[in-house]
Amino acid sequence: MIKNLKYCLIVSLAIYSCSPSATTSTSSVETYSEDISVLRPSFEEAPDNTKESIATKEKIESYPEPKHDVTKQLNSVLDSIDRIKANINFVDGYTVQVYSGINSEEAKIARGKVYSLIPDAAPILKYDEPNFKVKVGKFYSRLEAQKTYYQLKKRFPSAIIIPERIYIN
Repeated sequence: MIKNLKYCLIVSLAIYSCSPSATTSTSSVETYSEDISVLRPSFEEAPDNTKESIATKEKIESYPEPKHDVTKQLNSVLDSIDRIKANINFVDGYTVQVYSGINSEEAKIARGKVYSLIPDAAPILKYDEPNFKVKVGKFYSRLEAQKTYYQLKKRFPSAIIIPERIYIN
């Protein structure tokens, strides 16, 4: 009986302490406003010609003239590199080869499977006499080709990453 009384007392205290407390206020709501513009400092503007002369004087003092300027030599080297690169039409890169064989039907089926695995891939069916080859992607580094290679390796166990020239338009 005493245990039941203690239990009821503890439960009622817990319920009472968890109940929301309602407070009523009858005060009217007033908006607070304060004008602090009298405390703000005021500054006089300097004439325009003074601002310009100060700005140019600071520029001259903050940026000293370079003593060993190599801009002209650098530009000539960059121009010569640009002229050399203008004649290059390709870059050495990598592609994933998923099929290589003499059967054209199997090559077409392999190309279709690549479309179903990677919808945005553009597999290329190429005939290098006497073999048909299905290649996927143009990658500048072997590391970039790894993602596509691992996606295709499950369905094409003979898939390999091979070096290839990527032609620049």
